[in-house]
Amino acid sequence: MENLILISNSSVQFSSVQFSYNNYSLKFFVTSALFYFYYVYSLGIISKLCRSIHFILVISIRLLNTFYKNSNFIGGFIMNSKKLFLFACMLILALSCKDNSYSPDGNNGGSSGGAGGGSGGGQEIGGGYILPQGSLSQEEQKKILDPNKNFKVLFERVSGGKYYRIPALIVSKNGVIIAANDIRHDSTADLGRGGANAKIDVVVKLSYDLGATWTEAIQVGPGATKAADSYGDAFLLNCHNGDVILGAVTHGGFVGTPPGKTVLYRSKDDGKTWTLTHTLEVPKGATAGFAASGQALTLRHGQNKDKQRLFFNYAAKLSGTTQIGNIAMVSDNDGATWRQAGETGSINNNDETKAFELSDGRVMLNHRQGVSVGGRLWSIAQTYDGNFTLQGKDPEVVDPGNNADLVRYEFNGLAIKEKYALLIHANSPHRNTWFTARLNHHIKLTKNEFNNGKGNENGKYAYDKQLVNDGDKRYSGYPTITVLPDGSIATLTEETLINKQDEYNIVFRRFNLFWLSSGKEYVDYSKDTLFQTPN
Repeated sequence: MENLILISNSSVQFSSVQFSYNNYSLKFFVTSALFYFYYVYSLGIISKLCRSIHFILVISIRLLNTFYKNSNFIGGFIMNSKKLFLFACMLILALSCKDNSYSPDGNNGGSSGGAGGGSGGGQEIGGGYILPQGSLSQEEQKKILDPNKNFKVLFERVSGGKYYRIPALIVSKNGVIIAANDIRHDSTADLGRGGANAKIDVVVKLSYDLGATWTEAIQVGPGATKAADSYGDAFLLNCHNGDVILGAVTHGGFVGTPPGKTVLYRSKDDGKTWTLTHTLEVPKGATAGFAASGQALTLRHGQNKDKQRLFFNYAAKLSGTTQIGNIAMVSDNDGATWRQAGETGSINNNDETKAFELSDGRVMLNHRQGVSVGGRLWSIAQTYDGNFTLQGKDPEVVDPGNNADLVRYEFNGLAIKEKYALLIHANSPHRNTWFTARLNHHIKLTKNEFNNGKGNENGKYAYDKQLVNDGDKRYSGYPTITVLPDGSIATLTEETLINKQDEYNIVFRRFNLFWLSSGKEYVDYSKDTLFQTPN
């Protein structure tokens, strides 16, 4: 055989070419190691380190060129230094051009810069505001921060094993991102639907650098040993004193017997540890109550300013009717005690509902509609604890009957841009079904607080952008959204390209106003409200 390689203790013979094993195997090993190291670099695993020694690698290739000068290497494939150097350059170019976008199965970890991507951490800006680690610099705020490149898969589906659903996302007063979701150990089934052995727990992950790196999962509560111990569908809530509340629903949920209760856990250390503080019964006037998945309100503005008020609402099966309404729960002492407050009455095809505080302190509700009708409705209350008046359907939102989320464009109660707010939802029509109809998360931005609280009118949204480039093909379940302390924006969403019922990945994405507005606006550290106050 012409290309037979014979190995002895002292030499290697390739056809008629013979050279010293000790010298050239070492050189070939060094070359291979450098190429492999550069391949790791191309994957983005250690990109920050490798970018800093990129120049050294190039010099190393040139040195190898010298090593191999005048050698017959690998049977004439690389016969001289020019060929070796050309080969090295071609390989490096190919690897450097590797696409780091989101893979078809949705299991990538993000771009080479991760989901953090900011170099502004530690800078003092505006009126003495110190940017936390991972923040964008002012120059980076004027460039695109793309959620298609800046993302992390925080929880990855394991078909036939662990499943993850119902994301919740918040940033603590101290700038720690807290991401929560269900871990469904045995099936994708909701609370009360999965049988006697279907265990569900709530877990959180924390990021101290605005999403670049994350802790391991932290279990909230004692952990489920059977279905009856389960709890899920978390919401997160910032307290005025800096504590964080996580609410969840116990086994039974909204459909089981007996119906679930609402348990409240409190963290005083930005999500590292949690203590059970309250177990709330089903609200009066209802046979079951389901606290909103993902979101509650820290009331800070207008009539609520400096009042230590908190708010969350139930989707409630109202007694004596088959319809679902909403019942609010409020606290006047930063979560120490809770009382039942305003109601909507029954609403046709109503489901999970999110809340929004206007700058004058009024509270709006944004209602998911059933999959048979789709779309989203609005209600409004004139006071934080008053009853709600139904406004009607949002004419500017297409929705398949999915959960959504909305948030003021502010951090810790201070606006980035006055009266701006954000909405995330699945931008696809209803098809009288759940999973396969939920596609294409969109981000909408309003500059006028949803037309100053008139949710059923046109003219509310200044920008509307697809979150993921292939969103129209991506099964897009429950989303949640929050604002980071540098004014960039983060989402935590259920996503997959695999058509398996509710087998989602939970994906964290980050972007900035410059991306959302297609370059029309950016966060201005010298002018925007938040950054003029020392933190």
